[in-house]
Amino acid sequence: MENSYKNLPLRKLLIFAACIILISQIFSSDFRIKILNVFRTPLKLVSGSYYALRDVSNFKEIRKENRLLRENLGNLNGKFVDLEETRIENKRLRQLLGFRETEKMKFIPAMVIAREALGLGDTIVIDKGKAQGVYKGMVVISGSGLAGRVHESGRNISRAILITHPDSVVGGIVQRTRDEGAIEGNMSSGVIMKYLELDSDVKEGDKIITSGFSGVFEKGILIGEVISVEKDVSGLYLRAVVEPEVDLRRLEEALVIR
Repeated sequence: MENSYKNLPLRKLLIFAACIILISQIFSSDFRIKILNVFRTPLKLVSGSYYALRDVSNFKEIRKENRLLRENLGNLNGKFVDLEETRIENKRLRQLLGFRETEKMKFIPAMVIAREALGLGDTIVIDKGKAQGVYKGMVVISGSGLAGRVHESGRNISRAILITHPDSVVGGIVQRTRDEGAIEGNMSSGVIMKYLELDSDVKEGDKIITSGFSGVFEKGILIGEVISVEKDVSGLYLRAVVEPEVDLRRLEEALVIR
């Protein structure tokens, strides 16, 4: 009998149950119990269907609420990303502002718009050119130190080789000992300071700055920090591996010294 009730459409079961409940109200309490007991199975089915429908409705509400929460979370994440990007950019720009213009040094701010990676990003393209006063040979710095020099200049863009480029040579001084050497780009090691005297006291952690002797680079611009010292292959000089102060692989803004 229970199976026959199960085969009835839900709408008919609901009507049937309502009729049973209404009819049972006419009779005495004991008789109502007997009637309801007889029709327990269809009433149970109706009750189960009701709760199932209620659960489905609740489930839909929960899904809707979860979707709204996910959307709100996505919006918040987007705002946090924007805020973090703004914070990072502000930090970089504050570092750039750390270089003060003097009568001898005037700056042209530029954005890095492309890279031509020979090694780990040895050449960059900036969004300033001859129209903005940028010409071949001008020095490129960032907020923390030396980045490179302009190699080619177009009307509104320029190509600069970084200090890690094999064609880059910069006169350098060990800030602590005042020993002089040539800073050359090296694809495998990054930057090498060559031709240091054998009796030089240069050591790991020493800061290297530009010497200014070549006339291209202003004196005193920070190049990087010594991370190791060894004899060169000839045995006549020392050479130091230097870690650039500027994170050249992540360079996004720069200043061109005019």
